[in-house]
Amino acid sequence: MRQKDIRETVDIITMEEYLRRRQAISREKNRGQQMQEEKSAAALKLAELLFV
Repeated sequence: MRQKDIRETVDIITMEEYLRRRQAISREKNRGQQMQEEKSAAALKLAELLFV
């Protein structure tokens, strides 16, 4: 930790830790997007079965 002011401290993380955190965020976004695509595909299949 680096102390900029008496009242304020700032955490300094390594580049590896930064990349791990960014990858975790990216995985969560991809997981949500993939689930949405699966729901959309299922809805289209259901609509196709009902209206054919």
